Amino acid sequence: MRLGILGGGRAAWAYGSAWRRIGRPLAGVWLREESQSRIAELLETEQRPVEALAAESDLLLVAVSDRAIVEVAERVPETAAIVFHASGALTSLRGGFSLHPLKSLPPVGEPSRLDDALLVFEGNHRDVARELADAIGARFAEVTAETKARYHAGAVFGSNYIALMLELAEQLIGIDDARDDLVRLAHSAIANWRSGEGRGRFTGPAIRGDRETVDRHIAALEERPQVARIYTLLAAELARRGGP
Repeated sequence: MRLGILGGGRAAWAYGSAWRRIGRPLAGVWLREESQSRIAELLETEQRPVEALAAESDLLLVAVSDRAIVEVAERVPETAAIVFHASGALTSLRGGFSLHPLKSLPPVGEPSRLDDALLVFEGNHRDVARELADAIGARFAEVTAETKARYHAGAVFGSNYIALMLELAEQLIGIDDARDDLVRLAHSAIANWRSGEGRGRFTGPAIRGDRETVDRHIAALEERPQVARIYTLLAAELARRGGP
C-alpha cells in the first residue's frame, strides 16, 4: 500500500519513518505553504498537492494538529484511499479510522520508531489498521468512539502530566543539575507501580497517612497557590487509595 501524508509534524514523521523502515512506498507529503518542516527531504519523498496524494495513495494519513484535522480532511477530494489520522482525542472521519500511538513522539528529524508502541484503533477498516500495525511491528488495541475521549485523558495523565510533574519537581527541589536524579526517581516510582499491588504501588506521606508532613508541604507551597492546589488534590487521591 502506498502511504500519502498530509502534514509535517511528529505523527507524520513517526508513521513516515515506520513506513520507510519496512520498505513500503510513500506517495509523497503535503505541507501548508507556510510550513518549515523538512519531513519530505528527510523521508526522501516529494512534496505534492493534496489532489495528487488523494489520487495515488492507498492510505492517506491526516497528520496535523487536532484543531486542523477536520479542515484538512475536507480538502481531500473524492478518493479511493482510506483516510486515517493519529489523534488520540478525535474520532475517525470520512469512513476511515484513527490509529493513535500510545507513545510520546519525538520531533521531526530525531530517531522515531513505532515498533515498540501500542497503536490504538477506532473506526472502520479494522483489518487494514491491524495489518498496518502488524507490518510496523507494533501492538494493537481498540477503543470505541464513545470511550475515546476518556482513553485519551488517561494517555495525557500517563505522558504530558508526568512531564509536567517533573518540571514542577525540578523547580521545587532547589538543587542544581538534578534533572537526571529526578528522572531516576521517576523511574523508581514507575517500577514500584508496575510491579506492586494495592497500596504497595505507591510510596510517600499521603499513602502512609502522614497528614502532618502533607500539611507542611502545602504550607511550603503557599506562594504558589495553584501548585498547592494540585498537590492537595493528588494527596487526597493517594490517601483514598491508602485506606482499608
